[in-house]
Amino acid sequence: MAFMRAATSLGLALGLVVLGSTVLAPGCGGSENGTTSASGGGNGAGSSVGGAGTGGNLFSGAGGDNGTGGANNCAQTDEEATLTNRPVDIIIVIDNSGSMSAEIQEVEEQINANFATILNGANPPIDYRVIMVSAYGSYNDRRICVAAPLGGIPDNDMDGHCDSIPSQPVNTANFFHHSSTISSHNALCKLLSDYNTADQFNLQPTGYNEVLRDDSFKFFLVITDDGVSCDSFNDGNSVAGGDTVATAWDTAVLALSAQHFGTAMARNYAFWSIIAQEPYMTSGMKPYGEPSPPDAMLAPITTGECTPSAVDPGTGYQGLSILSGGYRYPTCGLDYTDIFVKMAEGVIAGAQVPCAFEIPEPPPGETLDLATVQVKYSSGGAEVATFSQVGSPAECDANSFYIDSMANEIVLCPDACAIVQADEEAKINIAYGCELGVQ
Repeated sequence: MAFMRAATSLGLALGLVVLGSTVLAPGCGGSENGTTSASGGGNGAGSSVGGAGTGGNLFSGAGGDNGTGGANNCAQTDEEATLTNRPVDIIIVIDNSGSMSAEIQEVEEQINANFATILNGANPPIDYRVIMVSAYGSYNDRRICVAAPLGGIPDNDMDGHCDSIPSQPVNTANFFHHSSTISSHNALCKLLSDYNTADQFNLQPTGYNEVLRDDSFKFFLVITDDGVSCDSFNDGNSVAGGDTVATAWDTAVLALSAQHFGTAMARNYAFWSIIAQEPYMTSGMKPYGEPSPPDAMLAPITTGECTPSAVDPGTGYQGLSILSGGYRYPTCGLDYTDIFVKMAEGVIAGAQVPCAFEIPEPPPGETLDLATVQVKYSSGGAEVATFSQVGSPAECDANSFYIDSMANEIVLCPDACAIVQADEEAKINIAYGCELGVQ
């Protein structure tokens, strides 16, 4: 099956990957056995081969072999919905300048305790990779070493830090260190240039693009206490400058690879920031507040800083987070639990794909009559609902679907998709009729 991928501001549209088979009824000259492939949504590119079909009449109604609406029974897709997630690649870039040792120490502790642990416990499982773009070494030297279990270097005392610093990073199936020194203001430029540039240890000789998956959603996370000033990007610590940088970098990263990062109409990335901005929604329990949502009305770009000693508010990073649907959090408090937990939740949401089903090819000599489409939802073997077809997304409700003729897909409306998505025993059955008189 081919599936549509779409993103909303924070989480991205929820949905499911479906494993099943297309069955052609003998009344239309088709075989009783059919196969389809399911891909683009699970843990890597996967496929499933359907078993034998049941054949027979697929629609009820008078007229023998003529089904609903007078159409011949010609094709059925019998799809079993499973909450299988698509891959996610998380690209973290960390400033290695003089003021960052405490921030890097905190990241080492949080990246396993409150990020990888949540992802590893996700159900259904998350197929994720973390790509670290930052200088490798000790946090005392403002470099980073990611320990086991995410990285491959032991942490026997379980304090979140590597027990020793080997001569080079040790990568794993879920972690890839692209060692590259990031200075105070150039994180955005390095994300662009290192995409096609080897790391310090030549682990990715042609750039970190080597370890990105074509079918994955991308999360960027920048951690710095400075602003943006490199090449043509300069936020000037201003709101307008932040918006300008966000628009320009978005254009640049989309041009770098539409396959990896999407298009302006359908971005395949979200940009998150831990920067020196002033806190959002502070309280006595949380003096550094809550993660700032990607909402320009609720939490616009701010030029305020989180402490009097903070360097720059990072308005360019703020603008990118708002533009792409990522959250922001102050560096100053040096407790990043909330933002790492929020990001793990965002990764899990971003791994899910929309409820869209490719319309199959009809049997030879037949033409599908899309007006006859039936979509039935059952759970645990009991039928729950039959969804009605509406003419467009604007007409959607919780009991409906529509046909996207451009994508050649049947799409459950958002509320219907959410209902099915939440049901681990959900099964979707889609049946089609053929037009009469087509030979």
